[in-house]
Amino acid sequence: MPYTFIDNIENNYYQIIFKKHIHMAYISGKKLISIYSLNDESINSDIEKFHFDSFGKYGDIIIINGDTPIDKYIKQAEVLIKSNKKSIFIINKINSCSKENIIKLRDFVQKLKSDDNIKFILPFTDDTVRRGMINILLSDEFFNICIPHPDYSYEIQSNKNQPENDDSLIKNILRSEEDIEKLKTYHSSLYLAISYINKNYSDDITLEDVAKASYVSPSHLSYLFRKKLNTKFKKVLFILRLNKAKEIIMNNPRMTLTNIAIQVGFYDLSHFGKVYRKYEGVNVSEIRNNIIYNLL
Repeated sequence: MPYTFIDNIENNYYQIIFKKHIHMAYISGKKLISIYSLNDESINSDIEKFHFDSFGKYGDIIIINGDTPIDKYIKQAEVLIKSNKKSIFIINKINSCSKENIIKLRDFVQKLKSDDNIKFILPFTDDTVRRGMINILLSDEFFNICIPHPDYSYEIQSNKNQPENDDSLIKNILRSEEDIEKLKTYHSSLYLAISYINKNYSDDITLEDVAKASYVSPSHLSYLFRKKLNTKFKKVLFILRLNKAKEIIMNNPRMTLTNIAIQVGFYDLSHFGKVYRKYEGVNVSEIRNNIIYNLL
């Protein structure tokens, strides 16, 4: 379900969120605003309506068609910079852009100064990520916005104000591949972060590694984990490791706990046991023994 501006009270909450994020992006020093949505076409009309409602406060809108050469838009931006005029360039259908055009745009955006009044808006979808277009563009120059899916956003918002030691929300999110997939409709950077951890849980990964894969800084990723999901990077890593460990125990209960610990990324059995007891409330050996007993 793509985000759209809907003029009824029930959906005003999402309209307000979108307007707030766009405003924050425009007044930030960032030169390129990336917006993740299930449907990039709806975003263009939403942005245009936002500008219409703002009476040109943030500058004129210029649409960049993905299938046309980028050079003329770069020249247009250069003229506007010299005239000190505010303008917003929307990249329409980035999936139609050539790699050459994307690289030219990236190089131009990186040269912009913080006091320039030019900003570029990049609506992108899952297909954009799959094609690797985002990898070319996203950097510290970007302000990322995610358009949430109303139903899933409400589910998380309703549960994120739980006590700090209550792990029920993050455990539900990490319960299965399908549940992790839902994150892409809530927040793109968190989805990319948790997907990366889920694929690399057995390695000695760091917050910096995950932040790089999520196109945000380590400090901002820590903020997102804390503010959006009431959790921390290490907690996500440990819960995913424990999920895999429980799966191995269920399928092969006679494997030694030491082998299981090393296989899922813990450096020894003692560390594995402490983490398991902390997050599951029982000893891992008891769980394994109960499974073996039931098989007899």
